[in-house]
Amino acid sequence: YEIGVRLVGSEMCIRDRNVSVYQYFTEDHFVKDENLMENKQREKSAAEAYREERKQRMAKAAKKQTKKNPKAAKAGRIVGKVIAIVLAVAICLAAVGGILNFFGVPQKVLKAAKFGSEKDNVATYNYYYMTLYNYYYNMSNQYDTYYGKGMGKMYTGYDTSKTPMDQEYTGDTSSLNTDEEIKTWADFLRVSALNYMQSYTAYADLARKNGLTLNDEEKAEIDERVSSIKKSADNNDFSLDRYIQKIYGKGVTEKVLRAALEDSTLASKYAQQKQSEISDAITNDEIVAEYEANPNNYTTLSVSAFKVSANANVDSNATDEEKTAANTAAMSEAKASADKYAANVKSADDLLKQAQSYNSSLTSSSVVLSDTTYSSISSSLGSAAADWAVSSDRKVGEVGVIEVDGGYVVMYITATAHLDETRAVNVRHILFQFKSTDSSGSTANLTDEQKTEYYNKAKTVYDQYLANPTEDNFAALANSNSDDTGSNTKGGLYENVKPGQMVTQFNDWCFDSSRKPGDTDIIETTYGYHIMYFVGTADETVWKAKVRSTLATSKFEEFDKELVSDTGDYAKKANKSVIKWTSKNQEKLLKTYAVNSKYNSKTTSTTSSNASTLY
Repeated sequence: YEIGVRLVGSEMCIRDRNVSVYQYFTEDHFVKDENLMENKQREKSAAEAYREERKQRMAKAAKKQTKKNPKAAKAGRIVGKVIAIVLAVAICLAAVGGILNFFGVPQKVLKAAKFGSEKDNVATYNYYYMTLYNYYYNMSNQYDTYYGKGMGKMYTGYDTSKTPMDQEYTGDTSSLNTDEEIKTWADFLRVSALNYMQSYTAYADLARKNGLTLNDEEKAEIDERVSSIKKSADNNDFSLDRYIQKIYGKGVTEKVLRAALEDSTLASKYAQQKQSEISDAITNDEIVAEYEANPNNYTTLSVSAFKVSANANVDSNATDEEKTAANTAAMSEAKASADKYAANVKSADDLLKQAQSYNSSLTSSSVVLSDTTYSSISSSLGSAAADWAVSSDRKVGEVGVIEVDGGYVVMYITATAHLDETRAVNVRHILFQFKSTDSSGSTANLTDEQKTEYYNKAKTVYDQYLANPTEDNFAALANSNSDDTGSNTKGGLYENVKPGQMVTQFNDWCFDSSRKPGDTDIIETTYGYHIMYFVGTADETVWKAKVRSTLATSKFEEFDKELVSDTGDYAKKANKSVIKWTSKNQEKLLKTYAVNSKYNSKTTSTTSSNASTLY
């Protein structure tokens, strides 16, 4: 037997391990019971002798067997060495793999997808995936910030409090060009990233094949984008590549980022060129045929209108018959009111007065619809009202009461449906904005002296133009001096300006019948002083330009659909196993984003310049 002995307080505890019983003895008893101990020692010696004898027999047998089969012994030693080597190599590979993955090497080598003969790696996929994620996250976050918590999810569908993996995607998936089931936002982002990769790869490749390159301005924009990221990296104590990886995922470096930006710029450049080619190729016969097939899409008209609503007060427990009766009564009451209002309308001004007597909150902009379209009337007042308005039976000055869902529309015809034969214009301007204007452009009682100061600024720049009266000089002066953020990066240019599109004084100057290319002047509007430059008039009338644009858009969509279809030159073939692998890394990054986002939302102040701006 094996005997275990330990001291427990002032007693010896002896445990017989074969029977799992503890026997307690006092120290005196343990010393006096010598015979028991001697017997146990003799038993132990006998057991040890037996074990020693057994080991010797086994050793002799092994030696004898080795003599009989020396090859087997040698093979055993070789197998042992091989196993040891394999284990060592496996450990080394695991260590090297970890290091390579940390630096994003597999992401640069492994291919995420193939588009025709073009291949894109995992790093590029990560860039597009995270670009889309940041777009939706930031948009939703902005709605939450400006309009209240929950508004971001309402308008974008994305909940910033959850990761893409943890929220259902409920948007339209018909345009995603995939057979995959889209359950979560992570699914949507994955498929969308592959689609963006496919489009940009295809169009960038076509751009290069057609000899398109980046100009100096486009290269400078990319440099500026990278410099901006570099500044953020410095502020956060990161190297540029490490910071980019934090934003876009493993494998994305400055080189990968620049390549993606160059591809997207080239792709957009080629797409615009292709759209222009398609548009220019559309014939007049095609334009006429499209108009005759869908006249309501291209005619314009002017009306004044408002809706008298039928308000039926029905108890929630009412029967179907009771509800029908209540709705019928409400519609009859609305019809009587609408007829009463219509009887007092002899002009557009009369209709506005009647509309405001019905609802004082109605404004001129919501009632008077100048140069509107069938689709605009249909969306705001109902298709029945739009059908009545564009009918060839209509006459100027006619008043109608039209039944629509939930009430009746009172309408006055100011101009019947017709083709807009005016021509759009292209114009440049340099704005010196009155700083005391509100958002609507109304002045806040500027003094003559203050206006003179603004005028003198405009006159100084105007004189600089007159010293070198070229369009290029005007454009340069606009970029340097204009307060109009909508045009001061493109030489003050507005293209395809239609009548009534601009503020009154601006509009009147542009559409003066005597206007010719190269005309200039200084005019005053409610926004400030404008130095004007007339570029020219469009070649086509407004309605033809609209038809051409519709046809060009449709034909370009067909071209794009064929290009990336399963039978197209840039058919998509995703490496699903690789995408699944990299998705796990992306999920870790997005979970980090979520943790940091929750932390930052609880932090009310920034304690140092190194506070994270990644999230």
